[in-house]
Amino acid sequence: QANCFNVSSFYDLCCISPCEDLFGHLEGKIQAPHATPEDIISLVSVLPSAHVPGSRTLSATLVAKLNEVAEQHEGQVPLHARMFAQ
Repeated sequence: QANCFNVSSFYDLCCISPCEDLFGHLEGKIQAPHATPEDIISLVSVLPSAHVPGSRTLSATLVAKLNEVAEQHEGQVPLHARMFAQ
């Protein structure tokens, strides 16, 4: 596991990924296994995090990648797919 350190032969020490909180917020708002790129962009642009204030603009590269994923899935982005996680 990427967020775990082998502390001893008895246990690992694991940290929560900050991305998990952000993704959980998206899941709660979308409440579906997929969404349009426009819905994802509008939610992410106002999503606050510990490092970035709630008002952000997604780069043209990220928007293009979302649209590319949607093109392969009938206009929807599967939230639990590997391509969205990347």
